[in-house]
Amino acid sequence: MATMKTRRIFAISDIHVDYKENLDFVKNWASGNFQNDVLILAGDVTDNITLLESVLKDIRRNFNRVFFVPGNHDLWVRKSGVDDLDSVKKFRNILSLCNNLEIETTPGMVQMSTDDAVWIVPLFSWYSTPEDWEDDSLYVKPVHFREDSEYSQQIWMDNHLCKWPDMNGCHRAEYFAKFNEGATRQSFDAPVISFSHFLPRTDLIRAEISDDVACAREREKLGLSQEMPALQGSVAGFNFTRFAGSKLIESQIRTLGSIVHVHGHQHRNRDRIIDGVRYVSHCLGYKRERQQGLIWGIEDWNGPKQIWPIVK
Repeated sequence: MATMKTRRIFAISDIHVDYKENLDFVKNWASGNFQNDVLILAGDVTDNITLLESVLKDIRRNFNRVFFVPGNHDLWVRKSGVDDLDSVKKFRNILSLCNNLEIETTPGMVQMSTDDAVWIVPLFSWYSTPEDWEDDSLYVKPVHFREDSEYSQQIWMDNHLCKWPDMNGCHRAEYFAKFNEGATRQSFDAPVISFSHFLPRTDLIRAEISDDVACAREREKLGLSQEMPALQGSVAGFNFTRFAGSKLIESQIRTLGSIVHVHGHQHRNRDRIIDGVRYVSHCLGYKRERQQGLIWGIEDWNGPKQIWPIVK
């Protein structure tokens, strides 16, 4: 019996291909040697459905399999020519598009080698703000700066570009989490790698020493001072934790028994183990963030990061 070549699983998020420099970057790495490999794409590609289709086609051609969940930017609704289009309808349209392109949005087993397999489980999600659903929100009241909640709401573009139908009292985080109930009831016969766009827990928001060291190394490579910019490059008064994620995601991760969970959204990369689960965030983010050394690891991997098998 022939021995199967070991397959690799890579992950990336927040590729924001509306920006030419990001689109060029993605086209460059997407044409690499990934024909035997699997990609987890954890949301925020583009709000332009035509561009989304084009980019997903390119990525799919160059990977053995691709798994995807939409992010908040993907559900923005601009003038579309479709008067009744809202963010939920767009979400469903994206799932239909993915199905047509053989982009996977449901749990799938991946054969890694002749006698080794894992399950990849996409988790659809949304964030809870403290005003919307305080008990589910990852909101953290700041102690080191003065938050301007009105300004935070004003500059958060989802408040202007997401269009929501009447959800009959259902919280948005709850609405999207319900799509995952089939997966959480499923019995898996191999290790589970789950992923979401939004963050599952508050202790992934703040940088740890290892993150600061990685950013300092990144800034040194860029010829910058190792001292981080004020507020880590954020806007004064803005509190990202209002829009960070949902505790429902963490609950579903634990129900699944995930050994690895990939997330995106925060444009600050993470790789740490908490209570037995390895959490990985590998965002491409914006050019200005990379130029400031705020996002580490992208150049090291020249694109997506290998998350399985674990690279020592």
